[in-house]
Amino acid sequence: MITMIGGEMPEYAEERPPAGGPLYRRLIDHLPTGIRVLIAGPHHEALIRAVADRREVTLLLRSRPDAEQVTTRDVRVVCGDLSKLTDTDRYDTVIALDGAGRLCSPEGPQLDWAESVRVFKRALRPGGTLLIAVENELGVHRLVDPGTPTAARTGDAWSPLGEFGSAPGRPDRLAAALGAEGLPVAGLAAVWPLPERPTLLATPETFRYGPLDALSALASAAVAPAYRERSVLSDPRRLAAAAVRRGLGAELAPGWLAVAQLATRPGQVVPLPPALIAGPGGALTELVKSPDGSWSRRAVQGPEELTGPLPSGRLLEERLLTAALGHDLPGLRRLLTGWMTGLPNVPAGNVLVDGDRYARLDPSAPDRADALARFAHTLATGGYHHPWPGVTDVARLTDVLAGAAGLTTAPTPAPVSGDELPDIRRQHEEQLDAVRRRLADAEDRVRFYEAELGKREAELGRAKVQIAAFSGSLGFRAAKAGLGIARAARNRIRNRGTQ
Repeated sequence: MITMIGGEMPEYAEERPPAGGPLYRRLIDHLPTGIRVLIAGPHHEALIRAVADRREVTLLLRSRPDAEQVTTRDVRVVCGDLSKLTDTDRYDTVIALDGAGRLCSPEGPQLDWAESVRVFKRALRPGGTLLIAVENELGVHRLVDPGTPTAARTGDAWSPLGEFGSAPGRPDRLAAALGAEGLPVAGLAAVWPLPERPTLLATPETFRYGPLDALSALASAAVAPAYRERSVLSDPRRLAAAAVRRGLGAELAPGWLAVAQLATRPGQVVPLPPALIAGPGGALTELVKSPDGSWSRRAVQGPEELTGPLPSGRLLEERLLTAALGHDLPGLRRLLTGWMTGLPNVPAGNVLVDGDRYARLDPSAPDRADALARFAHTLATGGYHHPWPGVTDVARLTDVLAGAAGLTTAPTPAPVSGDELPDIRRQHEEQLDAVRRRLADAEDRVRFYEAELGKREAELGRAKVQIAAFSGSLGFRAAKAGLGIARAARNRIRNRGTQ
């Protein structure tokens, strides 16, 4: 049963994906049972079912077609504009993991972020909890996006947008803005790689004081599958790793998750771990800091091999690319040899290097027999200026890397379709610049040789004219006859001498 409250959109269906994923599901599991929950905005059906388990749930959607598609039982669906939400219904928890951007329709007032938060606050009971996600308009996902936020690319972009919206632009400002609205923040975390479906969640304190090398590798690993075969301005993996390593992991994260409460409680309803990682196959891992300052992993869901000390070091793929760009052949051989000796079937994006020690970043990730070929594919197609510019074929470059690693035979499998790198426009531009430089050099050479050829042709023409002039003169004929007589006399003298 759908309740229409006004301002609903009868024909429009949301075009962008809803919020969801295993990390959000993990946080939802901490909610108490038997409470009243309001889910505001598009959320994945699996997440709605998880919230509705032993809880009374109301779902607010502006799109009537989307509201009619909700199949979760025991969920009250309210369709309409956020501004039409009355104060008569109060809830223990309001969940807005999709943010506040898809709650208003053209039929009603366009509430900004602060006004939407005030509506959420009015819907909370005293002591209630608000779970809200906020997109970072200066996050890595925006920095690598070829499009501009001021251009309408979806059907819901009817409201003119300037350069930026009204949401807070930093995690500390987000906490301050919620606190100013009477919703003190009990927990705050940055999410990677996309705000609607994160696979890495970490608190700003972890990004500031935690194991930056391991976190940068985790951020790079989280970003890689999200941008597979997508067109981007620059490599999001490198940008994410650099942001985390330089202490900007929270500031340049694609989004933030805030747990705010209408009144201070002794204990937090939804605790946020220092870091939470979603791996392949539904595995979940938490990062835990021990009293001695070291960091370890704890398997929340998945194989027990995920539990153990967190390895240190930098990502092998970054080290290899750095050595290749610097034409550091001894360093490149050392890294390749250590990799192929210790972990030959582990992709370079899943290996941490600390001195001569090579360790897996994610033990649950599957092995790949074509790990070296995959790195050769990255090096050949990523626009990197490696020491072998004449080798453009991936198979040949794999043979070269295998020889540098001391292997007698190179792995033959190549990366399969659907597992390629992002389509990086900046690297395309660099490749075009290299081609332009080569063409300009070739044109200069052609002009030089044309000038030289013109000079030689002019000299040859003058020589032909001189030869023709000399061959038709009386002196030339007399000299030629004299030369013939001299040769005949020389021959006679030689013949007499032999007799």
